[in-house]
Amino acid sequence: MAGTFLNLSDNDQEEAPVPKIGAGLKRKKKASRPRANAEAVAAAGRANGFNRSTDTAQPSPAPRRGRPPLNEDMTYWRIYVSSDLRNRLNELRDQEGRRLNDVLADMLAAYEDGKVK
Repeated sequence: MAGTFLNLSDNDQEEAPVPKIGAGLKRKKKASRPRANAEAVAAAGRANGFNRSTDTAQPSPAPRRGRPPLNEDMTYWRIYVSSDLRNRLNELRDQEGRRLNDVLADMLAAYEDGKVK
């Protein structure tokens, strides 16, 4: 049974008249593709804020307070805001080194204080 699988014939010494399964794949040539331009790929990545360098990351301008304590009840909330408002909130967060949650809580308190008067 050399070279056969589940062959029920008694004649194990003769070669099979049909080609073996997968034999055509060995002769099949792969189509060659041109290599990607590494500079163009890197430029496209930099345009979208992706950098392929292995240098150490630059520290953020103002360190934030970090994650909330484990006992603080937090909820994920997905909202859609304009990009200008998002950028301004992130700048305020980074300047003061606070979490965005704290900035929004202070904004709500200021709004409620102004509304009461």
